[in-house]
Formats: sequence, C-alpha cells, structure tokens
Amino acid sequence: MRRAAPLGTLLLLLLRVPAGLEQESSLEQQPGYRDPCKAAAFWGDIALDEEDLKLFQIDRTIDLTKSLDGNTRHTTGGQGEQVGEPSQNTTATNRSSKKVKKDGGQNATLSRGLEEENYKDLPPTDTGSSPRIRRATTSRAERIWPGGVIPYVIGGNFTGSQRAIFRQAMRHWEKYTCVTFVERTDEESFIVFTYRTCGCCSYVGRRGGGPQAISIGKNCDKFGIVAHELGHVVGFWHEHTRPDRDQHVTIIRENIQQGQEYNFLKMEAGEVNSLGETYDFDSIMHYARNTFSRGVFLDTILPRRDDNGVRPTIGQRIRLSQGDIAQARKLYKCPACGETLQDTTGNFSAPGFPNGYPSYSHCVWRISVTPGEKIILNFTSMDLFKSRLCWYDYVEVRDGYWRKAPLLGRFCGDKVPEPLISTDSRLWIEFRSSSNILGKGFFVVYEAICGGEIHKDAGQIQSPNYPDDYRPSKECVWKITVSEGFHVGLTFQAFEIERHDSCAYDYLEIRDGPTENSPLVGHFCGYEKPEDIKSSSNKVWMKFASDGSINKAGFAANFFKEVDECSRPDNGGCEQRCVNTLGSYMCACEPGYELTADKKSCEAACGGFITTLNGTITSPGWPKEYPTNKNCVWQVVAPAQYRISLQFEVFELEGNDVCKYDYVEVRSGLASDSKLHGKFCGLEKPEVITSYNNNLRLEFKSDNAVSKRGFKVHFFSGMWLFPLGRKALGTGCIRKKNIKNSKGASVHARKLPKDHPPISNLRL
Repeated sequence: MRRAAPLGTLLLLLLRVPAGLEQESSLEQQPGYRDPCKAAAFWGDIALDEEDLKLFQIDRTIDLTKSLDGNTRHTTGGQGEQVGEPSQNTTATNRSSKKVKKDGGQNATLSRGLEEENYKDLPPTDTGSSPRIRRATTSRAERIWPGGVIPYVIGGNFTGSQRAIFRQAMRHWEKYTCVTFVERTDEESFIVFTYRTCGCCSYVGRRGGGPQAISIGKNCDKFGIVAHELGHVVGFWHEHTRPDRDQHVTIIRENIQQGQEYNFLKMEAGEVNSLGETYDFDSIMHYARNTFSRGVFLDTILPRRDDNGVRPTIGQRIRLSQGDIAQARKLYKCPACGETLQDTTGNFSAPGFPNGYPSYSHCVWRISVTPGEKIILNFTSMDLFKSRLCWYDYVEVRDGYWRKAPLLGRFCGDKVPEPLISTDSRLWIEFRSSSNILGKGFFVVYEAICGGEIHKDAGQIQSPNYPDDYRPSKECVWKITVSEGFHVGLTFQAFEIERHDSCAYDYLEIRDGPTENSPLVGHFCGYEKPEDIKSSSNKVWMKFASDGSINKAGFAANFFKEVDECSRPDNGGCEQRCVNTLGSYMCACEPGYELTADKKSCEAACGGFITTLNGTITSPGWPKEYPTNKNCVWQVVAPAQYRISLQFEVFELEGNDVCKYDYVEVRSGLASDSKLHGKFCGLEKPEVITSYNNNLRLEFKSDNAVSKRGFKVHFFSGMWLFPLGRKALGTGCIRKKNIKNSKGASVHARKLPKDHPPISNLRL
C-alpha cells in the first residue's frame, strides 16, 4: 500500500506502489484494450488484428506471439538492430510464432514478388518513366486520427530518461507535420506506451473503441526506434512493402532467415493509399539492407543503383525523411502554409507579408512549449480585409492544441490586438482569406514564460525546455490551486537537477500552501525522484531555479486533485478492502482470498493445504479461462498408509513439447523437489495418477500470454493393506479380494467405489 503523507514538519513514507503499473493494469481492464503482443498475427514489428487478416487475406501458420528465451522478438528493421547469424532460440521460436502469408498459406505464396537474383549489378531505375504506384500508408479513413490529434498515456514502470525519449519522438513528429500528441484525459481512443516481451511492436493507425498499446520492449527505447513505431501509429506501413517496390529494391530470398520470408511480402495496390509520393529510400519506415539476414554481411534488401550508379542508403533511424514529412502532411491534409513552433521565442507572419497575402489562403501555426509554461502572443502589425464579424479574412487564436480549443479572439482590419496569454502550453493560430480585397497581412511574435498561477484540477508541470536541458539562470514559480475540499497530489515522472549536498545551485522547492512562506515540504536536487506528495489543503507553491552554469534535463511532474475514493459509500466498489493511493485507489482482499480479474471482487486464493479424503481441484477462474501469471500449489495430505489418486475430468492448457509456458506438475510429497510423476500441458488429459505415499503436491503455473480453459481434477484417498515400502498404490475399501503380487505374496485388495478412477495400471 502507498498512501501519500500529509505535508508539514513530518512527511510519512509508506510502502510504495508503482503508480505507472497500477495505471497500466487498470487500462488493460478497459473494454477494447488492444495489446499488440496478443495480436492475431505479426508482420515484422506490425501487429495485425483479425480485421487486417480478413482485409489482406492473410492466414497464420506459425505463432509469433512468444519467444522461447524471453528476449526481444520484434524489431523495426533499422540499421544495427539485427546483425549476424540468428541464434537457435531465435529460429526455434517457430514453435510459438505467428507468421502471415497470402492467399491460403501455400509456401510458394511466401515468395510472391521476391527476386531470385543475388548480388549482380542491377540496371539503374528510370524513375522518370516508372509509373508512380501507391505509397505505404493506410488507405482506410477510419484508421486516421481525427484532427490529427493522438492522445497518449505513458504506462508501465518506465524511467525518466525513457519518458523523455518518448516525448522527444512525439515532438519530432509534431514539429514537421500537423499531427499532435496530447496527454489523454477522457478520450475513448488513445495509445499506451507499454513494455512488453514481444519487443518493438504497434498497430497501424487508429483502431478506435479503446486504448491501443505501443510496445517499447527491451532495446527499443531509442529515439529513432520510437519515432518509427509512432510512424505506424500515425498510419504508415513499411516502405519496402509498397506494391511498386520491385522497381526500386531487390529482395534476396536466399539470405533471409528461415521462417522470416513473410516479412518481405508486398501489399496489394488496394491496401494502401495513393498520395503521389515516390519511393523513399531514406524513409524512417524502411528496412535496412540486412534485416532478418542469415549473416551480418549478407543483404536481404538491395537498393537498385541510381542514375549515378550509387546504391542509396536504407534503414536509417535518425529522423523523419522529407518523404515521410510530405506523406504525413498529405495523409492528414495539413495546410500548405504554417508550421509547428517549439522554441521558447519566435515569430511568424501571414504569407507574403508585408507585400500582401494571396486570396484563399489557409495557414495554421501551432505553438507548443514546455508544459507548465504559458505563451504570450503579441501582434506587432495587422492589416486584413475588414468585414462584419471578420467573416471573410481573419486570424483566429485558440487556447489549446486544435481547432476546437476555446477561442481567445478572431481578428481582422487594421487594429492591432492586445497581447494574448495562453492558460496552458499550447496555442492554435489559424489564418484564412477569402476576399479579393487584400491587405498586407500580419506579423506576430511570441514568448514562453514559466511559472504563474494555475487553477486546474489536473495538469503537468515541467522544467523549462524539458525533455531537453533546462536553460541557465531561470526562475519559475507556480502556484497550484485545485477545487475546494480536495488536496493537491503531486507525482514525479522524471527528475534530473544538478546535484549538490545542500541544493545550492539548481533546485526545486515545494511548499504546502499558496506562498513562499508556507510550510516547506522539501528542497530537491540530484537524480532521485522525490516521493509522491499530498498537500494539507487545495494549494501548493513550487519554485524552480537554475544558476548560470551546469544544466540538466530537469523534471516532469503531474498534479491533480486528490480524493479518498475509499470513503465513498460503496467502498470504492471493492468487495472486501479498499486501499487509497495517491491519485487513485486499489482493492484488496482479506487473508486467504485474492482479487479476481475485475480487480474488485475476491475469491478464495488458489492453492492451499488439503486434508479431506476426496474432493475436486480446478484451475483459477474455472470454468472460464485461467488468468495469466498465476502460480498455485495444492498440497494434499492423507492419513498414514493412505495413497492419493488423481483423475482429470477436463484438461486444456497452452501446450508445447516441453511444457515451458503453462503446465500442471504432480509430485509425491509436499516439497518442490519431491519425486515427480509428470509435467503436463496441452489438450491431452493425463492418465490416472496415484501417489507413492500419503502426500501429493499439485502445482499449476501460467505465463503472461495465452490462456486456456484450464483443468478440473478429482482426488481420492484410501488405505492400502500391504507392507510399507512396496510400490502398491490404491484407495479406499468396500469388499476384500485375495490376489497375489508378482512375487507370489498375498495382498488384500478391495473393490473401489463406483466414482473412483480405474487403477488397472498399478504395479504390486
């Protein structure tokens, strides 16, 4: 449990619950949550759902959802991401890999469109005479994010530096296109940055109806890789899958790792959109030359030589190419005029200023500075055709990130507007002209200012210029006020301020109240994130200061109104216990119980110590699918000289040859190293099992992926009447019968109850 302490002279530190993991777990419970690692199939690092398979007529032959060694499965195909000979574990993943193929799944279709040639020189492509075919972007309108706005949540236990990389990659897309990433509030469709064992993986475009995860797994937390994955989110397929790719590159099939040929299939002309862009070797969405290669020096994709006889470089993961930018701007219908401005100061003007703007102009400028900063906008010149209500030519300023944000003003004529100040860190400025009477236009300068009074129930504060280094000699003071009757909750996602024993140079100061004289919470610097903070009132005072020398990445913090959900009449919806945490709450169960999949109800904890002579054991959640990441141990103990028999009525587990993922393990004895009867998985019911003594251990374990129906097993205990130490196994008695064992010794056997499992395979 983690409960934020009240501020004052004493700050209580309670047991910490990772807020990111708690939030991510709740997101996974939302209807429509799409986990790319549980996709119907994969195409490289692209997750495909059933709709994609139907659209592309793709069938699955091999399960790519898992890795035998737990290492990263999917890469973006960039330079340096995959080199050398594949390991045995990598090639062995054909056990649990999902592979895609065209038209019914015959092996021949895997090589459709692949070239047979190897390294011989290829003639240069006559790009002037080659027909322009389709570029690799989504052709489905419902996959486009409305207004180019992509809400996001950073889930999981990511570090501050990883979060900074995610934001840098998002700002990179924003800077060169009209796509906008915003922290999710109540939007239905949004992306979730999450860590998954399947590596780098994402769906293409917006899927709608709930959250969709973008997996940033092991070794994926690099700027270029994240920018590539965001390209899929925006709506891009891989460049080399364009229908016209064979005019520009050659696929060298014999150099491709066995089982990875499907990654080099082409898309059909109807599966992608035609937007007039030529093939882009420099695209951040293009595979590198040795992607999925059998060896580091063997090419799998060979670019054709250009007019100068040079093979273009492919597979860069550094920045968006000019082709990527042009394509994204067309995909989202960005205005031809305008840009995204991210510097702390800048200026812009109407096209043609001061010589006059053209008729029917449309421009949009988006100003985006560091969260926690505000923007001062000054018009220094204004000359637009004047009309009633500025109907024809006008410039609009909106207080937010898009065209539906609150309107600060709509201006025309020659009167210079008063300075405008944003309430947050973004402004939207739109200019339109539709008259034939044209003016000179307008000129605007802007400046970002840090600090100020914030009257909101939730928001984010970051040091100036975050996630890049803060600037020298800065001082910012924030006064945060949330609704009356609530407290201010403050959590830090990242923290890196110049270290000093007494924080004498750069620091963040927090006080429990509205002024600099309020009780001090802390004076923070260094690289360790401060503990979560809860104020004693609805106000908090914060000050950031930097000196003139060393600069670091700074900090990122979220603030929100804090409420005790557990004080509600319904106990927060929890069946048993409700535990309040900062910004949220969690349900808990009494000893001997555990939470069910809805995270609110409780059920008897799986496993346990059993002393009854007979009964039934079922997998967790029975008869529904068992949950992931469960480990249950049942220890069954019978009286001395008794034996215990198991008969499985139902058995349905995820299976493979060695039962590495989900399994049931049965042992005679109570310890984990007792004599093993067997380890079982798959769909085949085990034979009747009888213990060697009066103790039996049954263990069930599931991994973090595929779930099945589980199992139902009956156990019976009974006494056996023969000398101890023999390997005779049996059960309870109704009627005696004299039989002889293999050595001629007489043994009393007894007829079994009707509901007892057969024991014809017993050895006496």
